[in-house]
Order: sequence, then structure tokens, then C-alpha cells
Amino acid sequence: MTSFNDAIPGYVFSGLFFTEKYLKKSPEKVRAFLKGLIKAFEYIQANEEKARKWLPKYTGVELEVAMKSALREYSNGREPEESLYRQQAIMMKIGYLPEKVPVEKITDYSFLPE
Repeated sequence: MTSFNDAIPGYVFSGLFFTEKYLKKSPEKVRAFLKGLIKAFEYIQANEEKARKWLPKYTGVELEVAMKSALREYSNGREPEESLYRQQAIMMKIGYLPEKVPVEKITDYSFLPE
């Protein structure tokens, strides 16, 4: 058995989605949320052991698992294109995605802080 992190080092299985309607209605809320998320990434990277100890409380995973889990490497919130294409390849292989999609059509970093 292998984990996503074994198959794609640094890969953390998660993502965010905002509808076009919500982005148009509440762009400042989206920007504020993403700014806070990036601050959380930065805190986790600077205080890894302490941050991992909070995981069981908020995720329900065992502490032993939390201490071994992969952490996101990209604290600025931007996933490298290469990583996104590798994720697509896995999803195509297991049938979740019928064909390759240009990542610029499915990602929008314009709401992230500079």
C-alpha cells in the first residue's frame, strides 16, 4: 500500500472551490479567507510539531498518524503546474477524470495575496 505522498512527494490531498457566483458576490471574503489560510500554512511550517498536535482535535485522526502526515510544501497557496498535472494523471488512471485539462482553465490564483 502506498500513500499519495509516496506516489507524489509533497502532495496533500485537498483543495478549495468557490462558485463563480460566490466569487462575484463576495470577493473580499474569499481574499480574507485565503489570506488566513496562507497564514495558517506559514504557522504550520514554522511550528510543525505544535501544529500537528492540534490535528486530532480538529480532524479526528490519531496523534500517531498526525505526526507522520505529509504537510503542504507550498505555503503561498499556489500549487506548481507539474504537481497539478501529476494529480490529473492519477485521476485519469483511476477513472475520475476522462481526459487531461489545461491547468490554467481550472486554477485561478488571482484572489491570493501577492
